[in-house]
Amino acid sequence: MEWYEAAFDRFYTVMYSHRDTKEAALAIETFGHFLQGKSPVLDLASGNGRYLQTLLDAGHEAYGLDLSHYLLRSSVQQWGHEGRIVQGDMRQLPFAHGSFGSAINMFTSFGYFSVDTDNLLVFREVHRVLKPSGVFLFDFINATRISAKLLDETRRQSMGFDIHERRVVEGHGKYLVKHAKISDLETKKTESIEERLRLYSKKDLLLMFGSVGFQVIDIFGDYHGNAFVSGVSDRLIIVCEKP
Repeated sequence: MEWYEAAFDRFYTVMYSHRDTKEAALAIETFGHFLQGKSPVLDLASGNGRYLQTLLDAGHEAYGLDLSHYLLRSSVQQWGHEGRIVQGDMRQLPFAHGSFGSAINMFTSFGYFSVDTDNLLVFREVHRVLKPSGVFLFDFINATRISAKLLDETRRQSMGFDIHERRVVEGHGKYLVKHAKISDLETKKTESIEERLRLYSKKDLLLMFGSVGFQVIDIFGDYHGNAFVSGVSDRLIIVCEKP
């Protein structure tokens, strides 16, 4: 089993409860104008549906895809997304060429695969399923800042669990690995989860986008729309267009 098949299951909402609909609403409010007139919108790696619902609330025609059956079921239970979500692998999207006017990939839902060509294949597939002039809104972690200012160990509580996280950068700066121990505060039962993310720099990503045929429109450093600053910004948000 790959790490993402185990990590994006029942403990995902425990570990990321702080990533809520307010954050999603801010991002769509800030960047939603790039998606106007670019329907339908594909939410790639839609997870439990918070961005998908925010898109729908903003008036966009939107659909989601995710690999996790657990998170897709949560999307249906919480938001009623029946008929709007598909289970699938982002490396082989189950959609025809030119199916979407735009796509989003938010909250570092990329870099999951250990082989670079697999990660590049995700961009190729997004490019394939977009219509001409289609827009891709891509939100990634700022790898340069993470490598320089890694918060290596944290401990917190969420939804009745104690979460102890240890982060290390491996492979000469290529991978961010997070080891998490999640303990039920009532039963004291503990489970371990590992997350492994391929760290891509701005330069890396721009080369990847260009290689599959995207043109970069703009780059931002946070959900408020501030400019990207390499060693400072929390996020690396890239807006691309398919010519």
